[in-house]
Amino acid sequence: MRGQSVMPYALRPMGPHDIDQVAAMEREAFPTLWPPTSYRRELKNRVAEYLVCVHEGEFVTVTPPRRTRLLRLFSRRNKPTAPLQVPLLVGFVGLWYQAGDAHIVSIAVREEYRRRGLGELLLIGAVEMATRRGQQVVTLEVRASNDAAQALYAKYGFTQTGLRPRYYADNHEDAVIMTSDQLGS
Repeated sequence: MRGQSVMPYALRPMGPHDIDQVAAMEREAFPTLWPPTSYRRELKNRVAEYLVCVHEGEFVTVTPPRRTRLLRLFSRRNKPTAPLQVPLLVGFVGLWYQAGDAHIVSIAVREEYRRRGLGELLLIGAVEMATRRGQQVVTLEVRASNDAAQALYAKYGFTQTGLRPRYYADNHEDAVIMTSDQLGS
């Protein structure tokens, strides 16, 4: 593979151990979002699915979550767990499934990793997940001012199908509703 560079990024399903990093990315990408997403609940939701984008070879140190008081009472090991080295997450995408449609509820990339094709990678992963689940189309909302995101979605066959006036609470900006072509066609 001479002359070609391999992207050091991979997509995988989000797990409970990813919640802290995903929540941090959500706060960075959507600072006015309130309330923040309850990812523990989302991971248990049968009609929701999340992917994370991992930077292979980059690691961060995290402190494992504390055990509940009940577990600490009955555990033989009461000493705190040591910090762990875990792969760095650089992006995520969330989908909800409803009546044959997949809806992208959130897609974000860490600021310092933007403009590297990772949003595109996450979008492709989301469309592939929806296709595997037998969904007919993928929909999403995007800020009317976010021309770059709209161009990316259009590149993959999404078209504007509606408008949600004053959708965003922080500045009352409109949201453009975009819908994919029929999946699998």
